[in-house]
Amino acid sequence: MKLNLLGVGNAPILSVKVKTLADAGLLNVSALCRNLEVHRSTFLSKVATLGSLEKAILHYVTQQKMKNVS
Repeated sequence: MKLNLLGVGNAPILSVKVKTLADAGLLNVSALCRNLEVHRSTFLSKVATLGSLEKAILHYVTQQKMKNVS
């Protein structure tokens, strides 16, 4: 996953590639887990299982959408 921080006028301030949580020093994992409504340990386990931070986020976002539909 690529994180882009943009400033005024969409000028790039920072661009970081994040492959695993070891690379995600900029990411507040606890806040992300609260937003996804999942325990941090469960989220970290899913990242390890799927092998990608992006895939784990997409998994839980999809779960939330399915829950909201029903």
